[in-house]
Amino acid sequence: MELKNLDLLPLLSYFEECHEDDLLSFTQWLDKAIYMFHYLPSDAFSELERQNVCHVLMELKEVVMEIHVEQNNCA
Repeated sequence: MELKNLDLLPLLSYFEECHEDDLLSFTQWLDKAIYMFHYLPSDAFSELERQNVCHVLMELKEVVMEIHVEQNNCA
């Protein structure tokens, strides 16, 4: 399945409504979520599941940071 720009409108709305277009705020919350994963009981997730979830969150953070940097370079 190929994503189109229109598919991302709910995500853009989320950034606008919940983070007031502040992508850095969003990345800070991602950092907190990743940090909190380390304090869950060890039987809540397998080590592989924990690594995979943290990896996905880190990749999402990296993409958001790239968008933030590109926006600031174009401004």
